[in-house]
Amino acid sequence: MKLQKAKGRAKVLVVDDHPLVCYALAQLLNKTDAFICCGDADGVESARSAVRKLVPALVLLDLTLGEEDAFGLIREWKQMLPAMKVVVISRHDEAVFAERSLRCGADGFVTKAEPPAVILQAMGAVLAGERFVSGKLAAQVWKRINEGRVDKGARGMESLSARESQVFHLLGEGQSNKAIAQLLALSPKTVETYRDNLKRKLGLPDSASLLRYATMWCERH
Repeated sequence: MKLQKAKGRAKVLVVDDHPLVCYALAQLLNKTDAFICCGDADGVESARSAVRKLVPALVLLDLTLGEEDAFGLIREWKQMLPAMKVVVISRHDEAVFAERSLRCGADGFVTKAEPPAVILQAMGAVLAGERFVSGKLAAQVWKRINEGRVDKGARGMESLSARESQVFHLLGEGQSNKAIAQLLALSPKTVETYRDNLKRKLGLPDSASLLRYATMWCERH
């Protein structure tokens, strides 16, 4: 499939499950001479459909889409459309999310805390054939990737969904189940299910071990 442009402007698909974010990004893109928003999607299936229909030059992709995550989408798109660029734009600022995104095939990673100019800078860079990581994460992420450093803990973390990673990091910051449920708009029972999944995937025997591991991981990263 041929990637699409509109009168010299690169066509960009915005994928985020928050309508206001989609609107704001579309407004940002449409005010430039280099980019134009060709559509938006709010979930995994709608994103798949939009890419097949629109064949954009670049996708701005949030990692967390409702209860689903986008890591699988990145791998899928890079196999199907290797020339299409993917820039992850995420509220997560942990280096592990950036590293995992790039290992899945993403061309860039920008946190939502960055100003609009950085998002545009990232898009321009990846369309020029570069890879881009914003802010303080860059040096750590490139060092780990260039060294090929994936230890046992990192491999376990890479098996987690985006939502499981959120719960893990909030546990590491000392948040209770109740607080995590409120922050992520989940029920306490659902948070407990995520904790069980974390123990299983990370090979940890009990809740105390999970809390210790999460705390140490967050201190190191």
